[in-house]
Amino acid sequence: MSKRLVRSCAVLCLGLVSTACDVKVGDTGVSVDFAVGKATDEWTRTYDLPPGGRLEIVNTNGLIHASPSAGTKVEVRATRDARAGNDEAARSLLQKTEMREDVSPDRVAIEARIEQGQRGGGFGGPQLTIRYDVQIPPGLTVMLKTQNGEVRMENLQGRLTASSTNGGVIGSGLSGSVDASTVNGGIQMDLTAVTGDTRLVTVNGGIRLTLAKDVSAEFEAGVVNGGVLVQEGFPLAADERTRQRVAGRINKGGPRIVVQTTNGGVRVGGRGEPGA
Repeated sequence: MSKRLVRSCAVLCLGLVSTACDVKVGDTGVSVDFAVGKATDEWTRTYDLPPGGRLEIVNTNGLIHASPSAGTKVEVRATRDARAGNDEAARSLLQKTEMREDVSPDRVAIEARIEQGQRGGGFGGPQLTIRYDVQIPPGLTVMLKTQNGEVRMENLQGRLTASSTNGGVIGSGLSGSVDASTVNGGIQMDLTAVTGDTRLVTVNGGIRLTLAKDVSAEFEAGVVNGGVLVQEGFPLAADERTRQRVAGRINKGGPRIVVQTTNGGVRVGGRGEPGA
């Protein structure tokens, strides 16, 4: 993000002296907030799900961060941050936001329902962002989806699906099968074990994949505008290798790993290796 753009936003705020203005520079760029009212609260839940159960979380505007549970329960904390013309209006926005739960013995689905036009990301006006911090036991089928934010997963084991629009997907120390996709964002994925087919797909972003040295899989990577780079010494027996496509067998072969991007590069290497 250029310093010129930040200065321009600051000048805009100075020009609007009758309105409070807050310029923020973050992972998603520069935002200008004209709201003077703020309100924050937390929504927490704990669920029992058996191994093989399904957890779904859909976020409209904000980050989803998932990490391992210390026990056998799923723990969810949603931090909701509302901004509006004054504190009362911000509190009202929180009260009007419905946290919908669909709970059965083997499935939990959570989604916030926000009034149209108050989801955030606009220029001025009421805005609401939600950050989910989720602790997940191993062995679940997990679906995490957000807009205007990232999905971050750490040290999880299971069948994992993560997607974002206008944000990245980051995974570290994951095992199982992973389906990660994003539009207007990159993917960074670090896998300790691959027990099922894995798919990493992005549009307008790069992909960086690191794998434990003993992972065995059938591998395919392709780009449209960019290149595929496989780290020297990585245990891939390539059947096809061009600048924009690499396919072959990692170690003994096994589940499929498919990596695709439209506008960006792909980099593949060994977990913990220098330059990976």
